[in-house]
Order: sequence, then C-alpha cells, then structure tokens
Amino acid sequence: MEWFKEWFDENYLELFLKPQNEELTKRQVDFIIDVLNLNRGDRVLDVGCGIGRHLIELAKRGIKGVGIDIVDRFIEIAKENKKDLDIEFLKMDERNTNFSEEFDGVISMWTSFGYFSDDENLSVLKRIQKALKPNKRFLLDIENVYYLIKNLVRERWERKGNIFLLERNKFSIMNGRIKTKRIIIKEGKVFEYERIYRIFTKTEIEEYLSLSGFKIINVFGGYTKEPLKENSKRLIVLAEKT
Repeated sequence: MEWFKEWFDENYLELFLKPQNEELTKRQVDFIIDVLNLNRGDRVLDVGCGIGRHLIELAKRGIKGVGIDIVDRFIEIAKENKKDLDIEFLKMDERNTNFSEEFDGVISMWTSFGYFSDDENLSVLKRIQKALKPNKRFLLDIENVYYLIKNLVRERWERKGNIFLLERNKFSIMNGRIKTKRIIIKEGKVFEYERIYRIFTKTEIEEYLSLSGFKIINVFGGYTKEPLKENSKRLIVLAEKT
C-alpha cells in the first residue's frame, strides 16, 4: 500500500508544511552544517525534500544541492521558492535514485524514511550510501520510538481555523509500524487518509545503516546535539560512508 501518494496532498501542505517555523529551519540547518562538516561550494542531497525549506536555507549559505520528492506539488513549490539559488529540485521516488559519489552530504529530515517494506527501506539506504563521496556523512532524522510509544495519542480532535481534524493511531508490535487514520473536514468536504510507516529502535536503525555500508558517528536526541534519551522526541543518526 503506497499510502504516501494520497497522504501528502494540498491539505497536508496547508496544515503541516507551510506553517513550519522559519527559525526552526535555520536552527536545523545550523545543525546540519555542523555535523556534516559542510563548507561553501559543497553539494548536498535532500531525500524527501518536501517544499525545499532546508535546501533553500543551505543554498543561501553557499551550499549547493539536489532535493528529491515524490510529490509533484511539493516540487513545484520548491522550484518557485528557490528563485536564482544554485539548487535543483527533482520529482523522484527515493527507491529509484541512481547517484554515484556526487554529494558531500545527504540529509533525510523530519521522518522522511521508513515508508516502504523492510527490503525497500534497506535499498533506499544503500542508494544513499552510493550517492555519497567516500568518507562523507549522512544525517537521518526520524521519530524516537521510545518516546512515540510511551506518548502515542490513540485518538485526537483538533480544529485549525475552519478545518477539523480527527486522527486515530495504533502501533503494531508485530511489524514495528504505526498505523494512522486521519479524517479532515474542510468546507463541508470530508477527506480520509491512512498511513502505515516503519519506526525503528536505535539498535535497528544502526543495523540497517551498517548493512548499507555506513559506520555510526553519533546519535542525537535533537537539533542542538543533545544526547538521545528515552524522552527525546527525535532519533537523529549521523553516519559516515565506509
């Protein structure tokens, strides 16, 4: 089930992407530049780039790059927003990338990983490893499974202006996946969505990265390089191509 083809639509764009805080983006980019050891003129690949907020901020600081995403509308907006910056946005499925030692760093931010079968997820990591130049780094930002399970909201209602949102979440211990059913009521219309994505323990994601040709450099619990703890919302892994 390729749920992401329906999930990331205009409603997602309006409710979750456009409201992203500019200061948060700048703070995240500070972190990216620091841990990936990036310099002006370096090239970065953003896997699951959305509307390009990280890559655009990187480009403003002299770092070039390529952003890929499967959603046509997101790529359109990213191209509009980049103006004359030296970056490129491509509509592409991350399972089909074929870059070879082209980038000084790769990023996958805000849980843009884990959408496929276990074999396909592993294949994505191997393609990312192939895209990196030797001894360069990959930053993977996903949700911390320990925090997520402990604080999983089984059901919630939320109103955002004239839009109503109902969400139900369920975790399956059998396959390590979160299933979300979402209903949005907007202008008298009802939109229904379902998402099923893989969440990883620290040990699991480190094993996946090791199998893909990476060595683990560090693991963080947030964007200020704080150590990973049980109550950290993020699980951020810094890995290097071996």
